[in-house]
Amino acid sequence: MAYKTSENSQVSMAIGQFHQTAENQWVKFNPNLSVEKASHYLINYQWQNEGRILRGEIYYKDYTDLVKLVPNQSIQRESLTNQGNGYAKGFDLFWRDNKTFEQVDYWISYSYLDTKRDYLNFPHEATPTFASKHNFSIVYKHFIDKIKTQVGMTYNFASGRPYNDPNNTGFNSRKTRAYHDLSMNFSYLLRSNVIIHGSVTNVLGTKNVFGYEYSSKPDESGLYKRRAITPIAPRFIFLGIFITLSKNKSLNELPNL
Repeated sequence: MAYKTSENSQVSMAIGQFHQTAENQWVKFNPNLSVEKASHYLINYQWQNEGRILRGEIYYKDYTDLVKLVPNQSIQRESLTNQGNGYAKGFDLFWRDNKTFEQVDYWISYSYLDTKRDYLNFPHEATPTFASKHNFSIVYKHFIDKIKTQVGMTYNFASGRPYNDPNNTGFNSRKTRAYHDLSMNFSYLLRSNVIIHGSVTNVLGTKNVFGYEYSSKPDESGLYKRRAITPIAPRFIFLGIFITLSKNKSLNELPNL
C-alpha cells in the first residue's frame, strides 16, 4: 500500500509472511521439521527530485518455528524441533545526490539493527554472530573532464559483531573490533566504449576481524585457544579493461564503476 504525499514523495507500507524450508543438514535428521516463518512489517518513505533521492525505512520482523536443538543432546531426530524464535527491528536511511556538485555523484547509507534469536544450539535468546548493530557507508565519484577520468572513494563501517568466548561467562557476550574499509578507484575513458579501471581496497591497511574460532578442548591452563577469522588478504588490487560492444557507441560501464 502506498500514498503519494507530494509530487516528489510517497509513503508506503507492507506486511508479509515468508516461509523457508529448514536446511538439509537438519532435515536429514528429522524429515518432519516444518517450514520456518518470518512475518515482516515495513514503513517506507521516499523523496526524489532532480538527481536527489532520500529514502528511509522502518521495519520489524518476527521469526517463528525456527529450527532448535535440544541442549546437551547429540543431533538426532528427537533433538531437532521447531521451537526456535526471534526478532529483528531497525531502520535504514539512504541519501544520493548527483545534482548539487558538478560532475559529482555520491551517496550515503546508514542502518541500525537490533536482533536476537533463540534457535539452533543457542542456550537462550541472543544476538547472532552475523549481526552488526550499526552499518554506515559513503560512496563518492568525481569525473574530471580534462583527463577523462573518474576517481572514486568508498568507505564502509560496521560496529563489532558478537561472538562466543568459552573462556568467559555469557553466550555471545563478546564483540569483535569495528570494521573499517577505505577503498579507492579510478576509471580512465580511453575511448567512448573502452575504460581502463583500477581499484585498491583497504587503503589504510586496517586489520579487520570477522570473528574467532576456538579449539574444542582447553589447554593445560584450562583456556581455549583461538584463531581470528580475517579476510583472505589485507588488501586487493585490481587493474583491468572494460570494453562495451553495442550499436550505441556512447554506452559504457562508467556508471557501474
